[in-house]
Amino acid sequence: MHSTPRVVYSRNLTDGSHVRRFDVEKAPTDGWQIRDERDDDVRQVTHHDWHRVELAIMGFTAEEAQLRERGWQDR
Repeated sequence: MHSTPRVVYSRNLTDGSHVRRFDVEKAPTDGWQIRDERDDDVRQVTHHDWHRVELAIMGFTAEEAQLRERGWQDR
């Protein structure tokens, strides 16, 4: 039996003094957990609608691209 991967999207970036982390995981119950970390500030929400998850991932990838343009790198 194959288990479904929990991690849908995960990025962990740093500029040397700050950290940004974006995660989307399948929730233990129905839905997906969306997590956005900025240093010690953590925002997390659970969505049950895949369209909202897609929008969150699109926002994360856009923000990641902007950070990388400013020199942020994988942590």
